[in-house]
Amino acid sequence: MRKLSYSERRGHLPAILAVVLIAAVGAVETRGQQKGAASRDSLIRHVVIEPATAKTPRSDTASVAELLDGRLMAVYHKYQHGKHSGRDHGICTIWSKVSDDGGVNWKQPRMLVDVTEGDMNVQAPALLRLKSGKLMLICLRAHKSGGSSTMCVFSSKDDGEIFSPLAPVWKRSKGQLLQGGASSLVELKSGRIVLPFHGGSGNQWKQTNSAWCFLSDDSGKTWQRSTGIDLPKRGAMEASVVQLADDTLLMSLRTQLGGPYLARSTDEGKTWSKAVFTGLEGGESCTCLRRIPGSKDIVLFWNNSKFNKTHHHFGDRTPLTAAISSDNGKTWRTIGNIADDPKAEYTNLDCFFTSKGDAILTYMYAKPAWNRKQIHLKSALIDRKWFARNEPGRKKQ
Repeated sequence: MRKLSYSERRGHLPAILAVVLIAAVGAVETRGQQKGAASRDSLIRHVVIEPATAKTPRSDTASVAELLDGRLMAVYHKYQHGKHSGRDHGICTIWSKVSDDGGVNWKQPRMLVDVTEGDMNVQAPALLRLKSGKLMLICLRAHKSGGSSTMCVFSSKDDGEIFSPLAPVWKRSKGQLLQGGASSLVELKSGRIVLPFHGGSGNQWKQTNSAWCFLSDDSGKTWQRSTGIDLPKRGAMEASVVQLADDTLLMSLRTQLGGPYLARSTDEGKTWSKAVFTGLEGGESCTCLRRIPGSKDIVLFWNNSKFNKTHHHFGDRTPLTAAISSDNGKTWRTIGNIADDPKAEYTNLDCFFTSKGDAILTYMYAKPAWNRKQIHLKSALIDRKWFARNEPGRKKQ
């Protein structure tokens, strides 16, 4: 794949009109949320990054990084209208937008990675600012069989103007390997890069999944595979990894077992413990695990729904809730809902903390829930005071 320049991928008039639409929708939404639609907390603001349209029915699975000039860049996959439209096996490609006002408005849409012959789609990008100053981008080429994939890696030396391809982490796997709705890339204190993923030996929608990590100590040139994590039913899926204050790694997992599970690594991701239940109830849905800047506390975002064994995904994907742990994930306390419309669906999560300490929590929004014809990419802009306000012993304002 050749290098992609910014000028080659700039949005044309339809994209510009979409930006105007986003600004209008975001302004209306933040001035007055409909009852139950999202958190009415004054420290949380919900905005639209990419709206669903007739031509692009679905956008989601975003990742955000801060550029050197203070702007924000979001990458995400965007689906095209067609036979399978916004379903997981429909055609989607990787796009980006930038924001110069802290994530309130997003503009300058451009395609970064297109499908090639033999692809089902290109999905689930993750963006990371390395300690070296470079930007690293990953995304998955899912091949048409649904039983094979290639994990692509790109690097940018000019703050996202051009992304140059590196050797893939894996190529044309036997069995579908993927990150799903929890695209993730983490750089440890040592400089090691951790790329969590899951997969099995069959088709994406039928296989039993295990979770692993690929690890790189040379800025993504070569990768080694960790030990795996196994769980019953559909397995361990959509891992999210955080480095704790004691340098231990903690991984949260999507499961069909009643809520998120956790696994630990004491050797920077080479080996992982048996996964155990968090005690936080939920269905089968994506999680996002982060450490709060300037604190030893970690926060877990998930859908705190009623576990229902008869539900096709073992529970609803609402509300979108946060819980904090002050003891490295041993115990959790729920601190509040970010969004809670009972008729909506909030999933495919990612959280980025800005240099100011505020959180940008991106999520897929569908209403009615489970429809795949109109899915918006949205974000909750969460003031850092929201997390501090919920610390133990602190009185609520």
